[in-house]
Amino acid sequence: MTSQPQPIALTDERAFLVRDAVRSGCGRATFRHPRWHRPFAGVRSRGPIAATLHGWALQYLPRLRPGERFSHSTALALLGCPVRVSQHALVDVSSPVAAGRVRCRGVAGHRHREVAPEYPCIVPEHDDWIPVSAPLDAVLQSALQLPFCELVVALDFLLLNPSERYDPHLYVTRDDLKIFAAQASGRGTVRFREAAALARVGAESRMETLMRLGNARVGGPELRLQAELHDGQGCWIGRFDAADDEARAIFEYDGGQHLVSLQQRRRDAVKLQAARDAGWRVRVFFADDVLKSSLATGRRMLHFTGRPERPVRPMLARLLDERSGDRTEPATHTSSPMSRTLMSGHE
Repeated sequence: MTSQPQPIALTDERAFLVRDAVRSGCGRATFRHPRWHRPFAGVRSRGPIAATLHGWALQYLPRLRPGERFSHSTALALLGCPVRVSQHALVDVSSPVAAGRVRCRGVAGHRHREVAPEYPCIVPEHDDWIPVSAPLDAVLQSALQLPFCELVVALDFLLLNPSERYDPHLYVTRDDLKIFAAQASGRGTVRFREAAALARVGAESRMETLMRLGNARVGGPELRLQAELHDGQGCWIGRFDAADDEARAIFEYDGGQHLVSLQQRRRDAVKLQAARDAGWRVRVFFADDVLKSSLATGRRMLHFTGRPERPVRPMLARLLDERSGDRTEPATHTSSPMSRTLMSGHE
C-alpha cells in the first residue's frame, strides 16, 4: 500500500519544495503568485528571504538529497560559529562522490568521501537534525575560504564550554584539536595548523578573540582568559576577559550592551573600580579599537603594560594581518536589513 504524501503547511514560514506541495494536492499555479519568496529553484517560502548564510542554508534545506550535507563556511554558520563571511557567500553543499556536485544558483557544490564523518546539527529555528560536516572538518574546509582570524574565531568557539551554546553536544577539546591538526592533510592544512596553534579556551565572543590576536600579533605574553580576580581579603571581584598577571593589567572588551544599558554600566563601573582598588590596571577596548588592525590593537596593549614589541614569524604576521573587509556580514545572525538580492527560482 502506497503512503499518501504529507500535506504542506502553506501558512508555515518554513521553506518547502513546490513538487512536494503539488503531490499533496496543491495546484502548481498557486506558487507563481508574487507573495511566495523563491530563495532557490523549486523552493518557496512565506517567510522573508534570509539575511544571513545561516538563514539561506535553512531555506535550501528542502533541496538537500540523501547523503548530502552542508559544509565549509555554511556548516560553521549552522553550528553557530560567530564568523563573518562575504555578503555574497554561497551556500556550501557537499555531496557523496558518486552523486556529483550540486548545481544550483546561489550554491557552491562540493564532494566528500562516503567515510567522511557527518555531524547532526540542531538549530533553534528547526525541529530536525541538520547534516553538516564535522566541526573541525568544517574549519579545515574553510581554511582557504575565510580570512585567517575567522578560523581562530571558529576554533575558539568550538573550544567553549558546551553550556555556552544552544547545542550542548557541540564540544571540541584541546586534545581533539591537537590530534586533528596533526593528522590534517590537503589544501588549507598549513593555515589550519597555524590557527589551531593560536586557539584558546576562554574567549567567549568574536571580539575577545580578535583582541587576543592583537596581542599575539606583537609577540605579547600569554594572557589568562576569563580571569577570576580577588582582592587582598580574598573577596571575589569579578571575572575579566583577559589578564596579564605579571603586569597586573586587565583587558576588557565592551560591546554595545555595555553602553546602552544603564544597569550594565553601573555594574561595570563597580567591578572595574574594585579591580583598580586591588592594584590592577584596566584597559577597555571597543569595536573600533579591535576591528581596524590587529597590529594597532596589540601595540595599544603593549603600550598600556609598558612591554616591548617582539617580532613574530613573517608568515604568522601576514596571516594575522588578513582582514575580512567591509563587504562582510555575520554568518549566524544580523540586526541589519536584508543585504542580499532576491534570487529567482525556475522549476
